[in-house]
Amino acid sequence: MPEESISGNALFPTVTTFCQVENATLLIECDSFFILTMKSEKNQRILDQYRCPTGVQGRKVAADMNVHHSLLTDWGLAKVRICPSFTILDVGCGGGRTITKLAELAFHGKVFGMDYSKEMVEYSRDVNRDLIAQNRVSIVEGSVDKTGFPDNFFDLVTAIETYYFWSNLQDAFQEIKRILKPQGCLLLINEMIKDGIYEKENKGTIEKTHVRLKTLPEIQDILHCVGFKKIELFTKGGSPWNAILAQKPET
Repeated sequence: MPEESISGNALFPTVTTFCQVENATLLIECDSFFILTMKSEKNQRILDQYRCPTGVQGRKVAADMNVHHSLLTDWGLAKVRICPSFTILDVGCGGGRTITKLAELAFHGKVFGMDYSKEMVEYSRDVNRDLIAQNRVSIVEGSVDKTGFPDNFFDLVTAIETYYFWSNLQDAFQEIKRILKPQGCLLLINEMIKDGIYEKENKGTIEKTHVRLKTLPEIQDILHCVGFKKIELFTKGGSPWNAILAQKPET
């Protein structure tokens, strides 16, 4: 029979269990297990936030996104020509830092941000409050498959680290094509990739963050299916970073 000794305080006592296992004594520190379990649950709550950030923890995730995605975003934006007068939409704008970058490039145009998390909309508005006051930025709550914007409205639509969470890529791409001007472009920028290696090495993270990865050719096929014509795929050597640039036909 196992033997137990109790120490610690009355609220969180330490229960040390002694078990004989093949002539060896196994000590299980129950308070350590409790701490590890709590840390695991806390980490999962944080990972759950990446799909739709909410509350205080969601704002922390947004701040982290603004820092962590900055270099990736710069790398991806270099793949597309952005004119100063462009009207641009950033789908899944998260912490709002990409909106700031786009407004710096389209300094005579206007940048819209959209996110389906009310918390992220408010956070992005805080980050871009000066640009909003100048009427150079507008940030709204909405869904990628039903944006509510007029036909042929945007020169460019960007989506950074977000397609993984869209419930139906074909519906999302169809809606984006509708709101793009003829010859307007969609730019997807991604830190994760499905290439037969990455998804195996990062299986745990992928499952815990609820992302749905597709191969670049799979994404390319869906874009072709909804009517995008000129599609370019970009990858960064030695890195999972990738980008997809798709153009709406002129007619």
